[in-house]
Amino acid sequence: MGDNSEESLSNHDIISSYFIGPKSENMPEFKANINAILDEIVKTRDGYQPDDAEFISTDVRKKLKTLNGNFQNAVKEAAKLLGEHSIPFWHPRYQGHMCTDMTMPGLLGYFMTMIYNPNNVAVEASPFTTVVELKAGQQLCKMFGYNTDEKATDLPLSWGHITCDGTVANLESVWVGKQLFQL
Repeated sequence: MGDNSEESLSNHDIISSYFIGPKSENMPEFKANINAILDEIVKTRDGYQPDDAEFISTDVRKKLKTLNGNFQNAVKEAAKLLGEHSIPFWHPRYQGHMCTDMTMPGLLGYFMTMIYNPNNVAVEASPFTTVVELKAGQQLCKMFGYNTDEKATDLPLSWGHITCDGTVANLESVWVGKQLFQL
């Protein structure tokens, strides 16, 4: 038996654990994580207003069986076509278009976040992602050498947020320009 301790892992071993793999070697782990996310979503949805009746009844689901089958077939066909007509960015032999395999943590985080549909427009709509956004902003400020210590009053306290798109970034640059002009 090989040594499975963390001390015996090479950098290649560690990095390999972050990817599904060129031959889907880590797909069982990826699927297990997707299932863990889905299980938590079921618990969350069932836990909110637990005394409410089912919204989509068994009778309705039976009526929709054909539509759901059509939807499932469309998903399978789309996945098949993507597989047949996409570049093999996940394989180390493919070196074009500056593409590479995506990490499992990134894919899982993206999948998980999409299902909860947070909108960082207000704290009420995104209590969790707002905290993550603030923490990421503090980490970026610290990484670039800005003051993140509220007790260090001799330096201005850094702050920041993650912009959602170019419009917000452009509006903020106009605001900064206006503030600089008024100095």
